[in-house]
Amino acid sequence: MMRVLVPSSLSRPLRRAIAVPVAALAVLGLASCTMAPPITTTVPSVDLNRYLGTWYEVGSVKQFFSVGLVNTMAQYSLNPSGTVRVENSGRYFTADGPESRIVGAAAVVDPSNARLNVTFAGTPSSAPPGNYWIVDLDPDYQWAIVSDPTGNSAFFLTRARTVTPEFYDELLARAAAKGVKTSNITPTPQL
Repeated sequence: MMRVLVPSSLSRPLRRAIAVPVAALAVLGLASCTMAPPITTTVPSVDLNRYLGTWYEVGSVKQFFSVGLVNTMAQYSLNPSGTVRVENSGRYFTADGPESRIVGAAAVVDPSNARLNVTFAGTPSSAPPGNYWIVDLDPDYQWAIVSDPTGNSAFFLTRARTVTPEFYDELLARAAAKGVKTSNITPTPQL
């Protein structure tokens, strides 16, 4: 049983009101120290120079900020610091709708270059495990499937603006085989 020390000068109800949430936070903190093993895997290695450039998003698990985005793309280039500049852009609802654009950075977290930490606020951490895992990649760098250790996020990226329905289904199957949870992946319109 965990015991939380609260100053005895406080009234008994107040001490209890403080102790219960503090104990709960402590348990949550300890639980977060033991990470569950990843359910996805990454490719053995990535040639970062070949990975740089423009990628079109043809499918993803939508986040609150990406619902309604079309013509979504990511542009990766090297920063002078050695991190990767990440510029994501798209338009809301139509090809000439309001633009969405955000710039961030990514840091490699392991020697394979297949695991990175991406952030859009501040400097990215190079501490594992990373939040951007390249789980599958075309040998010619024409398409990539990106997720995270949990398999909850997903992005289908291609060098071509559009793909056939058959190839999209192949990307779904490949993602599932790599441990990505595909039930929430939806196509991203490229108009």
